[in-house]
Amino acid sequence: MHEPRRFPIARFFSFLALTFAAGCSDPAETPPPAGDPFGPIGDRADLPVTERIKIDNLAAPVDVVRDKDGRPHIFASSFEDAVRVQGYLVAQDRHLQIEFYRRVSEGRLAEILADADASVIDNDIVFRSLGLHRVAKKQYEVLGPEEKALVDAFADGVSQHFRALRNREAGLPAAAFLVPVDAFTDFTGVDALAIARLQSYLLSHSADGELADTISIQTIGAAFPKDAADPLVALRSGILRELYRFAPYEPATTTTGYPMGQGGAKAPAPSPLLPDLGARTSRYREALRKVKDLFAPEGFGSNNWAVTAGRSDTGHALLASDPHLTLAAPAIFWPVAMEVTPKDPSARVKVSGLAFPGIPGIILGHNENIAWGATVAGYDVTDLYAEQITPDGKSVVFEGKNVAIETVDEVIQIQAGTPYTYKVPVVPHHGAILPEILPDHTVAPLDPAKGAVSVRWTGDEATNELAAILALLRSKNVDEAKLALDGFQVGAQNWMIADTQGNVLWTSHAKLPTRKPAAVAWNPATFSGTLPCLVLPGDGSAEWTGALPDHLVPWEKNPAAGFLATANNDPIGDSLDNDPSNGTLPDGTPMYLACSWDIGFREGRIKERLAALDKATPEDLAKIQGDAKSALGSRLVPAMIEAIDRAEAERKAPGTHPDLSAVVADPGYDAAAIQNVHALLTAWGTEAGYEAASGIDPDTNKPLPAEGDTAIEVRASQATLVFNTWLLRLVERVLGDELEHAGRPFVPRDQKAKAILAITRDTPASLPTYDPTTKESALWDDMATPEIETKHERIVRALVDALGTLAADVGTDIGAYRWGARHRVRFEAILPILGQLSIPPLGDPVFPDGFPRHGDSFSVDSSDFSLTARLDVTPRYDYDFGPTQRLVVDLAPEGPRSWNALPGGVVWDSQSPHFRDQAELWRKNQTRQVPFLLTDVVAAAASRIVVTGR
Repeated sequence: MHEPRRFPIARFFSFLALTFAAGCSDPAETPPPAGDPFGPIGDRADLPVTERIKIDNLAAPVDVVRDKDGRPHIFASSFEDAVRVQGYLVAQDRHLQIEFYRRVSEGRLAEILADADASVIDNDIVFRSLGLHRVAKKQYEVLGPEEKALVDAFADGVSQHFRALRNREAGLPAAAFLVPVDAFTDFTGVDALAIARLQSYLLSHSADGELADTISIQTIGAAFPKDAADPLVALRSGILRELYRFAPYEPATTTTGYPMGQGGAKAPAPSPLLPDLGARTSRYREALRKVKDLFAPEGFGSNNWAVTAGRSDTGHALLASDPHLTLAAPAIFWPVAMEVTPKDPSARVKVSGLAFPGIPGIILGHNENIAWGATVAGYDVTDLYAEQITPDGKSVVFEGKNVAIETVDEVIQIQAGTPYTYKVPVVPHHGAILPEILPDHTVAPLDPAKGAVSVRWTGDEATNELAAILALLRSKNVDEAKLALDGFQVGAQNWMIADTQGNVLWTSHAKLPTRKPAAVAWNPATFSGTLPCLVLPGDGSAEWTGALPDHLVPWEKNPAAGFLATANNDPIGDSLDNDPSNGTLPDGTPMYLACSWDIGFREGRIKERLAALDKATPEDLAKIQGDAKSALGSRLVPAMIEAIDRAEAERKAPGTHPDLSAVVADPGYDAAAIQNVHALLTAWGTEAGYEAASGIDPDTNKPLPAEGDTAIEVRASQATLVFNTWLLRLVERVLGDELEHAGRPFVPRDQKAKAILAITRDTPASLPTYDPTTKESALWDDMATPEIETKHERIVRALVDALGTLAADVGTDIGAYRWGARHRVRFEAILPILGQLSIPPLGDPVFPDGFPRHGDSFSVDSSDFSLTARLDVTPRYDYDFGPTQRLVVDLAPEGPRSWNALPGGVVWDSQSPHFRDQAELWRKNQTRQVPFLLTDVVAAAASRIVVTGR
């Protein structure tokens, strides 16, 4: 079951929220007397100053215009002043969020939370092992002069507001004496870099996934040996190739022009033996899960695409970007615009977009000449190594020699307790050894009998992504942007870029390690050998040998189709043959990018819709962002309809399909309801195109009428609810018995979906679990029963289960079913105890259970829910990650026009009008134009602040 994602930090921050829920902005000063200074905007009658603030270390006055959405537009005479004020403002709007990110990234939760929940010590152990703060210190030392000055200025701005909180100079309620305001210590440039490295970690560090897959593959493989005495077990010996398919189900790629070849068959290298790996790493994996769930509970997703001027109705290039992360309150991103007008005109910068709280600058958005969005590239830049420990526990064996294990002392301060010194063991040529965390929240000593697992990540090295982003902000066309991003080394993204000259370009530059051949010695036919996405031998045979040359990191510009798109998919088609190990470069050198990517449905659907447009408009791009066609429904419903037809034939003429005699005789088989479902599913495809419709009025939260203009949507919503309930029951009916036999190991949701699709739709004889007796996959048969269940029986049985579940949960009247009444989203506060800080708040009179939403698994408008539900558990269809912006940009030469909406608001303050205003747009798939040119900023202004030095 998908477990709640709430984090123990809430117990502490709930106290802070009591302080800040009533508002925490600094008090406005009295109106300025004549002669007071103005920022670069000057004294304007149409933009009067509403507030003046003094902060330290400004070189010149800075103007801040808050627009009607609360978005700050910063006008400064230098970049340093701009980011100093940015730091001050984001600390005003998102203080708790910044402090939370800082403490997570640096492993400093226990010093304020251990009394409330001792498990936070485990989190600190994990993040001290990762060493993001150690890398941040090294990064700070290698920053160039400009980057160091900017990160220090930003940190100073944050610190000044944190200092105001500690000194109670900011507006706090009378209960402030209960709040540990000392938690808001001064913020440093290293802190900002640690948070930035946390983001890089979340975007590219895959050790936990590789560890989980290794454990599951070893567990399932051992449970279903080919030579098993039990014929039911032996018949399923190909189950790993069924459950772990590297190829996407939809073979949609970003480009087809990559210079890639395929090597021949290779003898598999022996994979390392890892005794008791699951138990030894359970607390490590659980601690990471808690943190990752706060950012992307089901793994990262995102969409972006760009259209050339020649395919655009406006005559300009168009860009769309909607990154999919956790939908929380506050929103993960903070919107801001900056215009820097120094004395040197060539140094002018004007940008607008989204920042990550705690990091200076803008990460997604546009300037006057280009716009850009990003999706996670999914390249494998993390390797785990099985280390042989010498008998004395002090060394590892590498290339036949003993190499001493180094240690780093990390002192973890524990609230009201004795500090714990964790001596992080580090393998010099690989990295830190994963900790075996004990129930008393300490780390077990290394055990030579069990060995150990170390982790190497490209992010362990000091790099300077800030320089790359600053160069991106200043780029004047897509070529300059690509050159800038060639300096982006860690946290690989699919950067989609468009410019005012009508060009579009995609680049995915990062440092991608190359490896020795023994690291990719894999045999797909036997599902054996070594792959970098699983634990590798640490003996020196599977080492990194360098990095993929820059010009071979996938990219493309202005394709003949007139558009480019990415959605976390395989970018070049390397995995389409289901073998990630056999790629080669033009010179025959082995090439490996990753084992697998997204299932491919979002990329395929985006490209399908773009290809159908003769000339695209910004409105078209926004509609594609809201596409809610059911990817699984459109592919599986025909099989449902076929099975229902066969079941009804058996009911009417017993013996027609004897494999269905038992299920149609079941008391739960309601022929009238089954026939109703048949009609709904048929109409879902013919009249609604498998739209996963909500069927709920987004304003009143009431069911839409089943007649009139909303009749088709209502029928589609009924079909969507029935289908998705059936799908959950089918997954358990088909795979549950095998997983139970193996001890219920974790299998990712996309792998479950690919397995169900394959055994349902593919040619049976091609399946790894093909049973020549039944002439279909052995997985259809339930291992726990003496009967032999068939594909059609399982499909019908799952439908009977689904109707029974819905009857108990919703009622027997299918006409009353509405998908949106069960498929909901609430932007949960990082402080879940304070429900009023969620959106909608707990107890909301209109939306007590969250906002009703369209979409289902693998939709373009991401709204995925868990595909795990035991038969005795009522399924949950709500979700908590999806688009964290819906940006569309028209790259007009006179100035880009952009539209956007965030899942929340700018200010994390329940009393602010900008706490949830954009959420009202987001939940209806609406956006608002973002002011960019000064005239538009003035027209949209809600307030103007002048910030001066003191």
